[in-house]
Amino acid sequence: MHELYTALAEYYDAIYRRRAERVSREIDFVEELFQNEAEREVRKILDLACGTGIPTLELARRGYWVTGLDLHEEMLAVARRKAEREGLKIEFIRGNALEIDFEEEFDAVTMFFSSIMYFDDSAIRELFNSVKRALKPGGIFIADFPCWYHGGGDGPIVWDERKGDERLIITDWRDVEPATQKLHFKRLVQIVKPDGSVRAFMVDDELNIYTVREMRLLAERHFRRIKIYGDLHELRPNDRRYWLVAVK
Repeated sequence: MHELYTALAEYYDAIYRRRAERVSREIDFVEELFQNEAEREVRKILDLACGTGIPTLELARRGYWVTGLDLHEEMLAVARRKAEREGLKIEFIRGNALEIDFEEEFDAVTMFFSSIMYFDDSAIRELFNSVKRALKPGGIFIADFPCWYHGGGDGPIVWDERKGDERLIITDWRDVEPATQKLHFKRLVQIVKPDGSVRAFMVDDELNIYTVREMRLLAERHFRRIKIYGDLHELRPNDRRYWLVAVK
């Protein structure tokens, strides 16, 4: 479990290359939310579950003062190296999003790449409490999560990526338990070396499914104002990804 964030940390950016290419557009949208939904100027941001810093670095490039927090030191090592290479001043901290002890220090808290799905009903309440404590009055929390019945299908999805002279063959599939609202995300990553040797890693994560209504009801208990957006726009039928926007 969590091999994607430990053993495969050095390959994470290659695996998520296509998503990384869309991050600039996503941060454009997030900046619109900062301007239109936050009730204070956003300058200081806490990026939870920051991973290798794909969105974190993009926020820093745009002049925000960003702190990135993640549970896995392997991911943070990659993020720090990337930030240093670009000359970006970002504080990366190893920690659990449920145990952060910031008190009204940030104008915004963000959580990207569907990381909120790792939290079940009980944990997500703890998460919202932690986020609320970390936010200044009028601050904003933004987290994305997918529409669970889009983008999977019954069969596996297979594609290739490259990292240097290595070839990555990636196979994704998933099983959904509607009664328990659990999604079992499975991924086989085969790393093919130039000499033909292969290393294989199996990812098997259990995620939590939330509908728009459920997410809104959970968040309303902790934040003063809630809005859900769709695919980088106002909520519409057939959206594949949602954005929770919560104001303290």
